[in-house]
Amino acid sequence: MAMFPSQQKLAEKLTIMHDRGVGMLTRIYNIKKACGDAKSKPSFLSDKSLESCIKQIVKKFPNIDIKSVSGISQIRSDIVKSLSLYYYTFVDLLHFKDCVCELLTTMDACQIYLDISMHR
Repeated sequence: MAMFPSQQKLAEKLTIMHDRGVGMLTRIYNIKKACGDAKSKPSFLSDKSLESCIKQIVKKFPNIDIKSVSGISQIRSDIVKSLSLYYYTFVDLLHFKDCVCELLTTMDACQIYLDISMHR
């Protein structure tokens, strides 16, 4: 059965999304492993002197009182630098989600259905 050019583009997009999805899962898995290991976890997350500040941030997020977490302001640049990889991974993940939703919406509008059942 011949494929229309629009169907070929959708198939290509599905392949690209699959590859990006595998890449995103790998990045998230690596973050999980890094944060689970005391040696590779950002040092300030284990710092006892910052423990109360971190608890305060988690408790009050996103409405944080800057005065109550003044201990963090001295090492702010180190925190931003060490967490930037995690931040950009989650930004990429949100972008990936938007791309997948857009592709699925396009497929739905074209009335394309996929058989994803497993045959053994």
